[in-house]
Amino acid sequence: MPAILSLVLNVAIAVLSLYAWALILFGRKDSGKLAARGVWSLKYFTVLSNLFSGLVSALYVACCLLAVQPLPTWLIVLKLMAATAVMLTFLTVIVLLNPVYGWRSMYRGGNLWMHLFLPLLAALDCCLFVPVGTLPLHLTLFAMLPTAAYAAGYLRAIRLHGAEENGVTYDFYGFLRWGERKIPLVVAGMLLATWIIALALSLASRIVFMA
Repeated sequence: MPAILSLVLNVAIAVLSLYAWALILFGRKDSGKLAARGVWSLKYFTVLSNLFSGLVSALYVACCLLAVQPLPTWLIVLKLMAATAVMLTFLTVIVLLNPVYGWRSMYRGGNLWMHLFLPLLAALDCCLFVPVGTLPLHLTLFAMLPTAAYAAGYLRAIRLHGAEENGVTYDFYGFLRWGERKIPLVVAGMLLATWIIALALSLASRIVFMA
C-alpha cells in the first residue's frame, strides 16, 4: 500500500507541476506579484524548482513501474534535492513575501499550486515514502545545488545588466537593496537555509522509517 500511495503521489506531482506551469504560461496578465506569463516565467526559482520536482517525480514513477528495487541512491538524492528546492519556495513565500505582497497575490493561478500544494506534496512524499533519511550526511549537501546554480545565474545577470536595463528588470528579487557587499551574505544565508530544510526532511524521514 505505501508503494502504491507513493506512486500515485508522484504521478500527481509530475502532472500538476505541468498543469501549474500551463496556468502561468497562458494565464492572465494580472497574475500577481513576482509572476510572468509565457517563457519569461522560467526566470523564477519557483517555476524552475517545481518543474525540476515534476521531472524527478516522473523518473521516480518510471523506476517504480520498472520495479527497480531498492531505489538507487542517485534517485533518492534527486528526490531530496527536489523537495528541498520547492520547500525553500514554500517557506520564502510564507516568511518573506506574503507580508510584503499579500496572500492573494502570492497564491493566484498557477502559483497557488507552486507556492503551496506541490511543495507540501513533495515534502510529504519524502517524509513518508522515500527513504531520504538513509542518506549519509555528505549526500544531503547536494540539496543545495539547485539554489546555488540559480543564485549563480541570477547574480551573473544583475552583474551584467544591473537591477534594470532597457525596461527589463533583472533584480526582481531585490538582492541589490541589501547593497552589493551584502549579497554574498544573503546567498550564504539562502544556502544555509536550504541545507537546514534538507536536514529537516531527512530527519523526518528517518523518524518515520524507524517507527
